[in-house]
Amino acid sequence: MATANKVHFGLKNVHYAVITYTAGVPSWGTPVAVPGAVNLTLSKESGTTDFYADDIKYFHLASNNGYTGTLEMADFPAAMRTALWGQTVTATGKMLVEDVNAQPAEFALMFEIDGDQTPERFCFFRCTADRPDVSGATKADSVEVQTQSCDLTVMPVIDPTASSPINGKVYY
Repeated sequence: MATANKVHFGLKNVHYAVITYTAGVPSWGTPVAVPGAVNLTLSKESGTTDFYADDIKYFHLASNNGYTGTLEMADFPAAMRTALWGQTVTATGKMLVEDVNAQPAEFALMFEIDGDQTPERFCFFRCTADRPDVSGATKADSVEVQTQSCDLTVMPVIDPTASSPINGKVYY
């Protein structure tokens, strides 16, 4: 059912759930909350194909190839860094170490955007993210908070309940 919202604003309740595969079938772990949502921008990845016949545009096909964009957070917690980007915490617990060969894990991304009438909740079932940017700035007359961001890719996942992956529904 469509919402009666006229405008959207705000971003909160960001969660991720790591995907594991058993015989090619995905399953999702328990969602983990990530506090400090600042900004999420996702742009559609799509294309169109036009077929001409009888001197007119006879057929038009639009493709849905997911989204790409950026997630900005106040901070990506160590638990998220280890789960998604393969970073490890040293024995003292005071430093994160990156493994140059680590590949990002696939995960579901859930979040909520407020509206003037009702919040809208989203779940993208299959995402990957590049490791976050690192930035800092010196303090001057005032302190400016530094945020962190990562590039996201939202990909299709085939419905594992379908009898054939070729005929199965695809979800984002």
